[in-house]
Amino acid sequence: MREYLTRQGLFRKYDGSQVDPDFSGALMNLDLSSVEPCLSGPKRPHDRVPMSDMKKDWAACLTNKVGFKGFGLKPEAVEKVSNFDFEGKNY
Repeated sequence: MREYLTRQGLFRKYDGSQVDPDFSGALMNLDLSSVEPCLSGPKRPHDRVPMSDMKKDWAACLTNKVGFKGFGLKPEAVEKVSNFDFEGKNY
């Protein structure tokens, strides 16, 4: 870790041997109301899906042809409902 930080110019010694960094650069503002939560996988983080679109995206993936984001299910298979028991309750 130390070697990485040193190579990136981020390693600091607090013994007075280094000049303090200057943090007076540009000020950035972030409007938190414009931030939208998203979901993405570890393999393809650039294929993120906004949380507001997750239900629609998942439904489309179920019936898309087999491959990336596709499971190839027939529409009637998607509508099937199954019950299961968990801790004595039926769901």
